[in-house]
Amino acid sequence: MSESKETFLGIFGLLGHGIKYSLSPRIHNYIFSRYGIKAVYGLFDLPPQDFQTGIQALIRRTSGFNVTTPYKEETAKVLPMLSREASMTGSVNLVYGSKGYNTDYLALEDLVKARKLGLSGKECIIFGSGGAARTAAYLFGNMGMFITVVNRSLKKAEKLEIDLSRSGIDARAVNLRSSISTEVMDSDVFVNCISYPEFRFPAMKATLAVDFNYSSRSGDFRTRNQGEHSLITGEEILVSQAIHSQRIWNNISPEFNEIMEVVNVKHTG
Repeated sequence: MSESKETFLGIFGLLGHGIKYSLSPRIHNYIFSRYGIKAVYGLFDLPPQDFQTGIQALIRRTSGFNVTTPYKEETAKVLPMLSREASMTGSVNLVYGSKGYNTDYLALEDLVKARKLGLSGKECIIFGSGGAARTAAYLFGNMGMFITVVNRSLKKAEKLEIDLSRSGIDARAVNLRSSISTEVMDSDVFVNCISYPEFRFPAMKATLAVDFNYSSRSGDFRTRNQGEHSLITGEEILVSQAIHSQRIWNNISPEFNEIMEVVNVKHTG
C-alpha cells in the first residue's frame, strides 16, 4: 500500500544527451506512485547546441531535474547558486529551483562509509575526467588519498589535477594509452567513470572498486578486478543519489533496498 502524503502536480526529469538507456524514469516514477505523489519523471535529451536555452526552460517549467553526461560541469557554470558539494567539485547532477546540487557526491560518500575501509594515505586511480570523475576525485581526495586521473585527453586530466591541487589534494594526470601497465594498475581504489564498453581494462587489484556505470555500459571493468575487494556499482550509486534527490525535491526518504529491487527487476525482466 502506498504511504499517504499531500499530493501535488509536478514535472521532473533527467537532462542529458544520448540517455535513452537511463533507469531514472523507472525509479522516480515508482517512488511517486509509492508515495502517492501526482508527478511524472521523463527524459530531456538535448543536443549540445540546445543546452543553453534548454536548461533555462527546464529551470522555469519543471519542479526539479537531474543532470547526467555530458552536462554536469556545464550546468554548474550556469546556475547562480550551488551546494557545498557542487561548488567544490564543479559538477551538478540535480537542480531544484535555481540551485545546483551534487547528489552523486552524497551517494558515493554514504556507500563508501558503509564499507568502513581505512583509505587515508592510500592511492585512488580514476578512469575519466568528467563530472563523475570529479566527484570521485574530490571525495577520495578529501579522505586523504592520492589521486591519479587516467584519461584519453591528457589536457582534461591535467585540468582536474590542477583543480584538485588548488584544493590541497595530491594528484597526478596520466594519459590513458600510456597508463596500461602493472605499475599503474596496482592501487587501493579503482574508479571507472568512462562508458565505452569496447575498452579492455587490464588486470587490477584493489581494496575497493567503484563503477559509476550500469553493468551493461562498464565493459569488463568489474570482471578485471582481481582478488578480494569491495565493489560499489553504478546501480547502487544511481539508487542512493535518487534517494537524496527525493529528499531535496519532496522531503521523502525512500528505502534503499526497495528501490534496488526496482532496478534489479529492470535488469532481469
